[in-house]
Amino acid sequence: MLRFFISPHPTFKSYKAPDRERAEKSPYFWWWYALTLNTEYVRLCEQNADDILLTDIPTENEQKMRRVHEDFGDVRYEGDRYKAFCDWWRTPVSTGERRGEFLFAEPVHTSTVSVLESVTDAERTIASADTLVLSIPLNRQRQHVDKAIDKLLKKHMRTEKGRAVRNPRQSRARYHLNKAAVPSALKKSFDLYDAKRLSKEKNEKISNFDLAKSIDLAYLKQKTLDDSVLDEAAKRRIISVQVTRYITQAEKIISKVLYGEFN
Repeated sequence: MLRFFISPHPTFKSYKAPDRERAEKSPYFWWWYALTLNTEYVRLCEQNADDILLTDIPTENEQKMRRVHEDFGDVRYEGDRYKAFCDWWRTPVSTGERRGEFLFAEPVHTSTVSVLESVTDAERTIASADTLVLSIPLNRQRQHVDKAIDKLLKKHMRTEKGRAVRNPRQSRARYHLNKAAVPSALKKSFDLYDAKRLSKEKNEKISNFDLAKSIDLAYLKQKTLDDSVLDEAAKRRIISVQVTRYITQAEKIISKVLYGEFN
């Protein structure tokens, strides 16, 4: 069964050799990748999560961490990052769904427009926040009934059009973005974060300007400044600020995914 995702879901082209660019176009890839970079989450994967999180009175954050670990599972990997993500996304979970669908897809619609045949059905339907029970007199003219139904639906049924349909805040998935994300911007954030992390591991000092050069991050024209009067030093400072902003965004995402939140 095809599932609906409010945010773009990943496509792989090949499961054996997933296409890198296709995977990176989905914010869910960056969610997974952020988890692989969260040292606290990796520790949960390396050790028994129960030994770490099992306390008499778990805090709210500990409860969130436990749920994330139960749902997302072990994200550690060796070798190709995109093959690892593809395998993780397609892994079946206890519900029979693939993990990516289980985590991020919208719930399957099981209810339909129907006639309620019993008091039990009526009571159960009335208790549901997603259904509307109508009483329709069959001895009235059809046109009057249609008008009355239309009036009631306009009052009780909220419909969304255009961008609102793709608004992550409208999602009912187990996990969803807090706001719409631009995958290309996420890529810049994590590419810069990785470049800085690798330089630290090598005990190398690297400037923000050189970090920008390492990922081909170009100077962005400023809306509030006249670029014609800016010298190279000023442009380098602007690029440095942009790099800091991107890296800070990656660090924020990495810290929040531990608790089941993204951006």
